[in-house]
Order: sequence, then C-alpha cells, then structure tokens
Amino acid sequence: MNTILESFYDLKEILSSFNTLHEKYNWLLIDLDGSFPDKYLDYFTDYRIYNNGTSGNTYWITGEKLTKLANKEDIYFIWGVFSAFDKQETINLDRFIEVPYADGNPDFWIETPTLQHPKAIIELVFWDSSLILLLSKDEEISRNLRTKFTKWKDLDKYNNK
Repeated sequence: MNTILESFYDLKEILSSFNTLHEKYNWLLIDLDGSFPDKYLDYFTDYRIYNNGTSGNTYWITGEKLTKLANKEDIYFIWGVFSAFDKQETINLDRFIEVPYADGNPDFWIETPTLQHPKAIIELVFWDSSLILLLSKDEEISRNLRTKFTKWKDLDKYNNK
C-alpha cells in the first residue's frame, strides 16, 4: 500500500503510528539530510561514512535501536530513505547494486511506485521537509499509519491526477 502525507512529521511520530511493528525489521538508512549527530553512530550495527558530506552514507540498524534513535530530540530528517528488511536479511554496505534515494527521484511520481530495493518490505521516504511517502508490502503498518494520520492520500491515486 502506497501512502503520501502532505505534511511533514518527524521520525518519532511516524514510528509511533506503526505500534512497534517496525521493530520486527532491520533498517537501511540512506540519502539522509538533516540533523544527525555522530554521537549516535553506536546505535548502528554497521555504517559507512564518506568524506563527500552525507552523499552515499549508509547505515544499518535494528528496528529496536531505530525506536531509541527516533526518541532523541536533536535528530530530524529533511531527506532520507528508510528501507525495512526481514531480520534474517543481511546487506553488504560495500556492495550496493540498488541504491535507494529520495532527492530528485522521479520514480515516486509514476502511476504505481515500487520499492527501490528488491528485498525491502517497507520504504519510508522523507521528502524535502514537506512530504512523507510510505511504500509498503506490510499492510498492517500501512493501515496503522493511515489510522493515525487521517489526512493521508493513496500515492497511486495522487500520482494519477
């Protein structure tokens, strides 16, 4: 179920709508822009920081640690892609074939957008401090988000306007 929120919310608000269901996944965070202090790097199972700013930086985190990270008051995301994977799935951060991204990605604005990584179950996208996109194969997470944020829109229908 693909959903768009035409208001911006912080990660804590979005995760709270999932009612801890997000904790059954591991998460890949990529294409991040916002306030993300280095002091929280120990929350991650694995990460890659490159010297070219935030471009290309990748982070791997458990759902439980993502909850703790989201509760930090000095963290917010303007841009970013959060992709959820089964707990048994492993991602080699040095060998990406499919690199999810938000900024400038036209594939969100087609008739039926799909998850960028073929093994991902959920893709939560922070879009320029103005939109939140949720592409999800986990219908319960989608329903929970839609229940909490009553002004949601179906992304597929939104793109057909």
